[in-house]
Amino acid sequence: MASNVNGSQRTLTKTTEKIRKIRTTRLHRFYIIMGIFIVFAGIFGFQIVHTHYQRAAVNQQIQTSKAQYATAKTQNKSLGLQVKQLNNADYLQKLLREKYYYSKSGEIIYSLPADHSSDVSQK
Repeated sequence: MASNVNGSQRTLTKTTEKIRKIRTTRLHRFYIIMGIFIVFAGIFGFQIVHTHYQRAAVNQQIQTSKAQYATAKTQNKSLGLQVKQLNNADYLQKLLREKYYYSKSGEIIYSLPADHSSDVSQK
């Protein structure tokens, strides 16, 4: 009977060793799968954060471009008005007389101190 008990104890030990080996194999497999999952989750998380920052930078560039476009549009409108005015002969003569002291033949232009102070304040 002692050999029978010893034999059953050996089979019990063998089965517990097999179970322990299966558990450790499954545990290692679980750790490997979790490690791979964590790596992929980290990569995808980094991609999401990186894309968020790129989108924010692009939105900032869009806002800057819109502001520059608005400034250029108003400047273009102002320059268009100046072109129309410079095509007007009366305005052109008035501008030449005031700014460059252009005179017709026989005319004398006197420059008074009040005229210079207004020119300086306009600049």
